[in-house]
Amino acid sequence: KMAVVVRWIFAAVVIVLAVAQSPWMIPCQLHPADPWCDTSLSFEERAKLAVQAMQLDEKVNQTSTFTPKGTGQAIERIRFPAFAYHSEGLHGLRNSFDTVGLNVTVFPQVTGMAATGNESLIHAMATVMSDEARVLYNAAMRAGQIFTRGAGVFYWSPTMNIGRDPRWGRFQESISEDPYLNAVYSVNFVKGMQGNDTHYLKLAATCKHFLAYSLEGYKNYTRHNFNAVVSDQDLQETYLPAFHTCVTQAKPAQVMCSYNAVNGVPTCAQTEFLTSTLRNKWGFEGFVVSDQGALDDIYENHHYSESPEIAAAEAMNAGCDQNDGVFYAGNLAGAIGQGLVKEDVIDTALTRVLTQRFRVGAFDPPARLPWTGLSTDILHNSSHNALALDAARQSIVLLNNSGDVLPLDVSKLKNIAVIGPAANNTDILTGGKTDYYPPYWVSHLAGIQNHLDNSGSEAQVLFAAGCDTIACKSQSGFDNAKEVASLADVTLVYVGIDSTIEHEGVDRTTIGLPAGQEQLLQLVVEAAIGPVVVVLVHGGPLSSTWAKHNVATVIDAIDGGQSAGDGLADVIFGAYNPSGMLPYTIFPENFVDKSDFLNMSMRTGPGRTYRFYQGEPLWPFGYSGSYTTFTVTWSGLDQGPVKIAADSQVPMTARVTNTGAVAGSYVVQAYVQEMTPRASMHPFDSNPSSAPNKSLFGFKKVHLAPGASIDVEFSQPVLEDHKGWCAFCSVASNGRRGVAPGQYRIQIGGHGGPDEQPQAAYKIIELQGDWAEKAL
Repeated sequence: KMAVVVRWIFAAVVIVLAVAQSPWMIPCQLHPADPWCDTSLSFEERAKLAVQAMQLDEKVNQTSTFTPKGTGQAIERIRFPAFAYHSEGLHGLRNSFDTVGLNVTVFPQVTGMAATGNESLIHAMATVMSDEARVLYNAAMRAGQIFTRGAGVFYWSPTMNIGRDPRWGRFQESISEDPYLNAVYSVNFVKGMQGNDTHYLKLAATCKHFLAYSLEGYKNYTRHNFNAVVSDQDLQETYLPAFHTCVTQAKPAQVMCSYNAVNGVPTCAQTEFLTSTLRNKWGFEGFVVSDQGALDDIYENHHYSESPEIAAAEAMNAGCDQNDGVFYAGNLAGAIGQGLVKEDVIDTALTRVLTQRFRVGAFDPPARLPWTGLSTDILHNSSHNALALDAARQSIVLLNNSGDVLPLDVSKLKNIAVIGPAANNTDILTGGKTDYYPPYWVSHLAGIQNHLDNSGSEAQVLFAAGCDTIACKSQSGFDNAKEVASLADVTLVYVGIDSTIEHEGVDRTTIGLPAGQEQLLQLVVEAAIGPVVVVLVHGGPLSSTWAKHNVATVIDAIDGGQSAGDGLADVIFGAYNPSGMLPYTIFPENFVDKSDFLNMSMRTGPGRTYRFYQGEPLWPFGYSGSYTTFTVTWSGLDQGPVKIAADSQVPMTARVTNTGAVAGSYVVQAYVQEMTPRASMHPFDSNPSSAPNKSLFGFKKVHLAPGASIDVEFSQPVLEDHKGWCAFCSVASNGRRGVAPGQYRIQIGGHGGPDEQPQAAYKIIELQGDWAEKAL
């Protein structure tokens, strides 16, 4: 209670200072004669001047963030200020209340935002986040505060690793299982966070975690000691492409290297990745920061280096410019003394870091920055809250709706049963981390009641949690749940998993519902006298084979943020037509018995993700149900195989028509599939592997009235990248990546409808010419 009181007191002080528009003390406003304050110079030139003014021990300290217990160190001798390097936010800003005592807008979890299939919405969310981040920063600076985490302008997001396995504890934070979707999402997110000012960065965003990171803690391994054994083929085909697009198209200020090792070398000590690939091949101009404690892992957990000093030198020499923590500060001086790293290498690294501090305007008078005037008035204002509600609606994926149970007609209902441990649970909406602080949380139970109240309905809500916790170890509430279901015209069952089951640091061993919840679900369905709607509430993929085959109506409701309950209620009662697409494959629960979680190969066992899985999923990647129907037809290409010259462009335009009775939105997806055998496509490969089943290379969300049509274009150049993506690239088993002549099948459209068949049009094209190398 005392902590809460202190927070509210501090919040009141911050608000008073913000309203008073108190000036904050900026170095170059107080001491404009300092050489790095010359704004006629480039940011890099100013950074170099600052580095030149530092002594060696001061430089060493500046290469560490000193978080989570401290901040970037001040250098009083040259009036160089302390700095908060550590702020986070994936679907809203973390720690807003922990720091400046203010609430912010919180959107659906990352997988939920990916499920919207809406590029502009992702960019709009990131823009809201960056606006609100600048407000928190302004408030903190006016209060004279620098925090160890939060209220800064350096943000460690987005998380954009491939969700290679549904057991991964951070799958929910990491967009999807598809490289292209991850690439497009991250580009829009970074651009929204960094802003479009021609001079200053709004925030310094981070593409993370580089590279092949998708294990938290499983059996005897943790992310701190796991060696990801990855083939050159999987690197070029799955693990590198999204990062390549993020770096080349969004120009992030930072890239974060991950905890794990890849092929025996910790990623933060991988010269091949951090220098050869990132800088030399991709032209990355920002700086590389380690994940928290990742440099300690090089010595302590990977046992890669013989001493901490050697570990510090190997990371610095490889291209890791800054460490999150204190490892460099404690060990670089010793490494220099032993001749393991040169001072000019540290100068280069520190120049890269400080360049980004200058780019966000951290040294310059507030009047020069476009965002100084942003005040607390914009935090979770009406437009931001409306955007969060729209995102919650768009993230909903309708999986089953046999017999058109949904949407519910409220005028025909007297009693509505709301059952399950996820129904009146707001912790489950936070997305695995409970330090997001919106102005309100709308639970799913509250959303149903809100809709009834707003519509003037007299229908009664009968609620039974059934389980006292998400783990559902006790059956004491089962009888009450069955009784409620037996009295209702319709039963809504909310089951799922929360941060006690899926979270950073721990991986799941199963991908289905907790056993108690599965039992509760079956008993409720048996007891119900009316139709049953099952709602799966979660962050990462959640399976229920039983629900798939025994319940007519199933909804996938990824943790929906502050307005989750209202958004889903709008879908259930037909105020909004669902339009979300699955950003992952929902596998049968026995997937975990057939696939080794520790094996990083995409082709291992039954195969990973929709691109390589050889079994029958419960619901496929990209699946999208609706209350209306859509058809997709080709236009612009002749019938039969169409021959395309290697130096030309493939024209791809499809007409999408709403053939149903209500308006709706549809995520039009574009896929490519190799049809020519790989032995012919890759004659240089002595052991050709199987090709991906198909690969996404485009998606666009359209809204159509009943009977309306729209033409959607996905035309692609054959050899040149389109917005940083090569649609026709294939990767041989030896890791060679390029465009091969041969036949390809193009699919425009996705999966949806009661028969779950593709609502799609197909066309065969034949690329001519010779193999064209395109290594990442």
